[in-house]
Amino acid sequence: MKKLAIAVAATFALTGVTWAQEHPEHPKAGSQSKEKAEHVYTMDELDKAITAEIQTAQKKDKGWYKMEDKETGKTWKMKLDHVHRERLSRLDAKTYFACTDFKTADGQTVDVDFFMKDNGEKLVMTDATIHKIDGKPRYNWKEKDGYWERVPVEGGTR
Repeated sequence: MKKLAIAVAATFALTGVTWAQEHPEHPKAGSQSKEKAEHVYTMDELDKAITAEIQTAQKKDKGWYKMEDKETGKTWKMKLDHVHRERLSRLDAKTYFACTDFKTADGQTVDVDFFMKDNGEKLVMTDATIHKIDGKPRYNWKEKDGYWERVPVEGGTR
């Protein structure tokens, strides 16, 4: 039995198996892209940049942020509730991650994950995906070879 436990532990250690988690976090030392960032943005700067992008979009639609749900085809009409400052992360030399919560007119909570990239002058939004509806995740995150990728929710349920 002891040999089996050692063999399983060794297999996990050698294959680099990682477990899925809710959001990406800061990359491990040595796993970052070799690309050099011009400026390392602070969490305050990232919060300000994502909030400004959202507010600009909301101004175009009478205070609402609209986002097409690629999974259902529905267009969500919602307002920013808050940016999760504890979820702001630098993914590589030029890419940042921000998790946000929005509220719909009927009270639903929509968790949207945003990706921002340093274009040499400022952070610009490059991707946004609906992560959760009313707390039910559509995907999780897993680190693989120093990069974060979306993975299905364990068990295939939402």
